[in-house]
Amino acid sequence: MTTSNRHICRRAASGFTLVELMVGMVISMLLILAATSLFISERRTHAMQGDVGEIQENARAIAQLLLRQARQIGYTDFLFASNEFASPSLEATNDTGVNASDSLTLRYFGSSQAGADPAAAADSPHFPQADGSTVDCSGNDVSSNVETTEVYSILNDPDGVPWLQCVVNGVATPLFRNVEAFQLLLGEDTDDDGVVNRFVPPGATAHIDNVVALRVSVLLRGASTNNPIMEKPIVNHFGNTYAPNDVAPAGDAGSVVRITADGRLHRHFTFYIALRNRLP
Repeated sequence: MTTSNRHICRRAASGFTLVELMVGMVISMLLILAATSLFISERRTHAMQGDVGEIQENARAIAQLLLRQARQIGYTDFLFASNEFASPSLEATNDTGVNASDSLTLRYFGSSQAGADPAAAADSPHFPQADGSTVDCSGNDVSSNVETTEVYSILNDPDGVPWLQCVVNGVATPLFRNVEAFQLLLGEDTDDDGVVNRFVPPGATAHIDNVVALRVSVLLRGASTNNPIMEKPIVNHFGNTYAPNDVAPAGDAGSVVRITADGRLHRHFTFYIALRNRLP
């Protein structure tokens, strides 16, 4: 009987060499860095898109609000024609606010329902009740026997964030956040033909009652602080015709603003308003 020899071959256990392990770690780190970079880039893009959307929406809302409110200045219901304004229906100050911003004051009377009696007592059914056609900047109805005063200006909240606020008859209402600057030019009709002859800063008009239009400029910023730094961090509110070479004219320092390099997105908007109740 023949017995066959059986040979059992055993291979020695093997693993990664130090070089292979280090190469694997480097590749893993590169993949992690690429994924992290992509994530950060996506976050920045998302934040910037959110800032752009918010800035554009605020700019549109500011323009719509001021267009509506400024067109009401000097209004008096014909039944209440004896209403007299205690002060001019339009006033403005130059470079008196945050970031050398201007302020704008509007005055008007409201409109009442049919049958209103200017002489009626408060408990009378004919006492003037607002008909809803005239509202203040807070959205409240204004009746014919109420003179409303609105003052628009820029202020900082306790956290240092600038807001465009409206003070209605002494009551302040913050309206739009992250509005850094608010500038005005007043369109003056110097020859009483109903056409603007010149635009001047507040305080430079021959007579405030000659103003028939406004040129408004606002500088808005985003909330995020990781945007690229602007190549030209200067905003010339009314262009080189008004402030050549980005140098503000004498008496209107706020018309040219240098933006702080804070990583925020900034956008500048201008628009015109015709003062309806002062036009022919």
